[in-house]
Amino acid sequence: MSYEELSREQLEEALEQLEKQAKELEESRDEWETKAKKFKADFENYKSKQDERKDKWQKRAEEDLAEDLLEVIDNLEMAIQSADEDSAVVKGVEMVADQIHDKLNKRGLEKIEAEGEEFDPNHHKAVETREHEEHNLVLEEKRNGYYFGEKVLRPSEVVVGKKEEE
Repeated sequence: MSYEELSREQLEEALEQLEKQAKELEESRDEWETKAKKFKADFENYKSKQDERKDKWQKRAEEDLAEDLLEVIDNLEMAIQSADEDSAVVKGVEMVADQIHDKLNKRGLEKIEAEGEEFDPNHHKAVETREHEEHNLVLEEKRNGYYFGEKVLRPSEVVVGKKEEE
């Protein structure tokens, strides 16, 4: 049957049906479009959180490696300090220590400056006190401390000045 054979009433009814179907299809399309946008936003959030986690894990791995290498650095520095002569071996050990420092500095390791500074328990660990005219002044650094980024990886072990009690 073709549209030409239909009466005006039948044509109007067919048109109403088509308009109703078109409206339903538009609503369905809008609903699917909304769902697609929501899934896309959820996926973008998921990706963002995964990237943050990955960065956090990587930062933590670098921090752990730097912390593990601090012992190696300490041992190299003790070997350099205890050497009596300025031999090629000492120069080689100094070069290795400098190379490790350079590599770790590029990743965010930074030495905490302590000697001559005011004692700060967030950055320093007092291992000894000595009488001194300036109270709370770091007089000597026994063991280097380090930051990794903004975090104190290891506090400096220091000797702190203490005013003589009157």
